[in-house]
Amino acid sequence: MLNWVSYGVVDIAGYLSPFVFLFDVLIWFLFVRKETDIIKNRKILIKIGIFSLLGAVISPLLIIVISGNLFPFLSSAWKLIQKINNFTMLKNAIIVAFRGFSITGGILILAIVLLFVLKDAKKLTFAIISPFPLFAALARVNCFCKGCCFGKPYEGIFSVKYPPASIASRQHYFRKWLPSRYVESFSVHPVQLYIVASMLLIFLAVVLMKKFKVKKNIIVGTVLSGYGFFNFFIEFLREEPLMFNFITVGQLMEIILFFIGVYVIFKVKEEDISENKN
Repeated sequence: MLNWVSYGVVDIAGYLSPFVFLFDVLIWFLFVRKETDIIKNRKILIKIGIFSLLGAVISPLLIIVISGNLFPFLSSAWKLIQKINNFTMLKNAIIVAFRGFSITGGILILAIVLLFVLKDAKKLTFAIISPFPLFAALARVNCFCKGCCFGKPYEGIFSVKYPPASIASRQHYFRKWLPSRYVESFSVHPVQLYIVASMLLIFLAVVLMKKFKVKKNIIVGTVLSGYGFFNFFIEFLREEPLMFNFITVGQLMEIILFFIGVYVIFKVKEEDISENKN
């Protein structure tokens, strides 16, 4: 929505997006630092970050494969790479890459890596997962400003329209709903803000549970299950390709996240997923 400032002429949100994302990561890092010794665990934290980044990149590719657009995507990506001959083109390529990241794919891979894959990573689960809802909320605000992850057409009190040349306008034009990509989009659900509200609710629950000394495995399980639960239902309001004509890739990942959360609550011991900082 930041692009309303330039009425779609300059992609302000696109240019700012990587910096906002890095700010979100910094906030997450500061919370993690309160719960664990960053220096002592730096090697394992780097590995965890790499795995999570791969998850955030791979999950959108699954959507592209399922939608049957793999070869057009690879062709477009190769053409974009070939055009990189100066800083401006490199910057544009980075902006496009950031648009493809999946928060859901990242947290799913992160949870799997922490709990089941990397040795010595399990003890960092609470430190890394408990502040995640705040990161997710800030990241979705970024999504709202960019106009990505937009919702289905909707005329109502909470509906929003995106400026000319926005992602929503382009998609509505390609689907023959608009006469031009350079006009406002149709009114749609602001699903990004729905997710922001749900993530802030989960983060508030985490703060309260910490205050009342709730077991850390229950807090982690609540975060994972809560993320999966809320996003699963909000996904019905998003414009996403369906897998097997009834479910999206995101919803499949959210179902897995929900049950991983339930597993953590009932099967994982508090002392296994946390450590004393000192």
